[in-house]
Amino acid sequence: MPSESDSYTISAINTKNEVIDVVVVMCHHCNENVPVVGTCSDCHTSYDHVKTVENPETGFIHFVYECSGCPPGKRKAQKIIKVNDGNSNSNTRDDLIKNFL
Repeated sequence: MPSESDSYTISAINTKNEVIDVVVVMCHHCNENVPVVGTCSDCHTSYDHVKTVENPETGFIHFVYECSGCPPGKRKAQKIIKVNDGNSNSNTRDDLIKNFL
């Protein structure tokens, strides 16, 4: 886990309308601020951020993660966090990220 100076916590609402704390860190390979999603239940290593994709039709940003410890053939499905600011679908990725952070 990164040091406190490399991460920060924000409050968010999950799909069950519950307020949760989300730890955000700088991704080591793409230099984006991304949420931390936990560890793989099989190998107990952290999920690594693989890519960020915007869906312009829905306005969602998809942060895609993959287990970093399992062999490629045994990796579980990627974890994905979807972010939407709740406004129109015409917002750009940068606007959504600014609103999210």
